Amino acid sequence: MNLTASRPTTPCLIELPQAVDARGILTSIESGLDIPFDAKRVFFISNVSRDRGNHAHRYTTQLLVSVAGSFTVDVSTGGAMTSYAMNDRRHALYLPPMTWLRLYDFSRDAICLALADTTYAEASYVRDWNDFVREAASKTS
Repeated sequence: MNLTASRPTTPCLIELPQAVDARGILTSIESGLDIPFDAKRVFFISNVSRDRGNHAHRYTTQLLVSVAGSFTVDVSTGGAMTSYAMNDRRHALYLPPMTWLRLYDFSRDAICLALADTTYAEASYVRDWNDFVREAASKTS
């Protein structure tokens, strides 16, 4: 999927390209080609013992990939929650700015890879659900 023309405005799954041969499967992610942003930060989450997330990013676009195991992500842009079962390395979850996310139900072997288009900035997080709903509503009105 070539996503250079436009960025999705809502959370969605993006299919990642794979090269499959007798040696195995190679999955790649190229900024501007496979994902509609330049990755400035990459991190992964593993050995999870409780829920993660429970916040939104005011300005950051993210992409989440289950590179091992499985987990569930609940997302909201200010309305109803949508759940995504993350258990397939071919699919990445695209999260535009101002998307509330909660990651949970991690399998013991789960590894979540995250790519972001900004560097870490604590001040750009919204960590309270009610504040998030107010901010999200003000952006749509």
